[in-house]
Amino acid sequence: MKNVSFLAELLEKDTIAEHVRSISLKDDPNKVYLNTTDKLEPRRENVLYTDVPGYLNVTFTQNGQKKWGKSVATFEGSYIDLKKYTDLDQLLKSKLSSKRVSRLRAYKRTLEKVFPINYQYYYGEIQDRTYENLMNTLKQMVTSRFDEKQMSHMALTEWDRFKELGKGLIREKKASLIVIYHGDEPIHISFNYIWKQLVFGYVRGFNIDYSKFYLGYIDIMIQLQWCFEMGFEIYDLLRENMEYKLRFADHTYLYACHMVVAKQGPLSIISPLITWLSLSLKFDIYYPFMSRLRAIYHRIPFLPKRKEKRIQPFYHLEKLDKEQWAKMDKKRFSQTGIDSLNEPYGKRAIYHFLYLSKDKLEHLKIYTSLDDEHSIILECPNSLGKVVFKNRVEKHGK
Repeated sequence: MKNVSFLAELLEKDTIAEHVRSISLKDDPNKVYLNTTDKLEPRRENVLYTDVPGYLNVTFTQNGQKKWGKSVATFEGSYIDLKKYTDLDQLLKSKLSSKRVSRLRAYKRTLEKVFPINYQYYYGEIQDRTYENLMNTLKQMVTSRFDEKQMSHMALTEWDRFKELGKGLIREKKASLIVIYHGDEPIHISFNYIWKQLVFGYVRGFNIDYSKFYLGYIDIMIQLQWCFEMGFEIYDLLRENMEYKLRFADHTYLYACHMVVAKQGPLSIISPLITWLSLSLKFDIYYPFMSRLRAIYHRIPFLPKRKEKRIQPFYHLEKLDKEQWAKMDKKRFSQTGIDSLNEPYGKRAIYHFLYLSKDKLEHLKIYTSLDDEHSIILECPNSLGKVVFKNRVEKHGK
């Protein structure tokens, strides 16, 4: 049986019309994104289509006519139905409390106050050098963040193929790169696939030095604002219904593996039935059973548990009042620049201080201690702080 990724055919190859006759929204059957009567070349192969989003009503075909098929629900996903809202403001107010909406907008104002920030949308045009730099930076961002979390990211396993396709898709308006810049430096990058009026948020990455600035929330706001301006109708958040996604999602759904069998005789469906049965056992029985078993196991107090790794903070940041700073011997400190710090988490600590103080980066003064090489003083017109850097040490348990 031939395996075909539905999303790859839809988003990367633009060959979905070779496999399906129609695509519409399940919740709105009148919203038809594809409907064709083109005849296909005769084929007699059985096909397993993976990664079929559950909110789409898809008519699969073989040899120009519908054939026998089976489906198995697999992974969870979610999406935002942009058609329900007139603009970003209405969407946010419908999803979040007024206090939280105000907080989200405050994140953006703080970022723009502290740094010289600008936003760029690459959709239809992008220079070769710009694309190369942005994709290399995005890969570095994703790698750094997931290495720190000791996790893996699916996009990294096929990065070269993904990168090779991306530039052409952007120029054909089948993809976009949305970038938050600090000056000339990209600090958050999002790559989206685009098909018809549907946007698929594929991969996002940010510079972990700016982790205190809630760049993920700022990014999703500017992305959704752009989607409204461009007239898109669906923003698909794709796999894994993480907390931040569910805050914005209108609907959750299940992906499906869909089997299309070209009937040739009674024996021809044996192999497809075995495939369908194995998938059903895996996703309908094994995964739910193991999930419940783990939940029961963790509720039993006397059974041994695997202790989670705990990572010691990279630095300690504390406030410093003017009197303390005035009493310190200034000869024991040397003023330096942010790029001259030898500490690997120096920028992260400094940006953390600036997030709390709401002072502009250009007003910051940094002093290194001659007595303690792992200690710095941060001075702004309205605030003072002290940072002590620590070695990163992994611990097990408490």
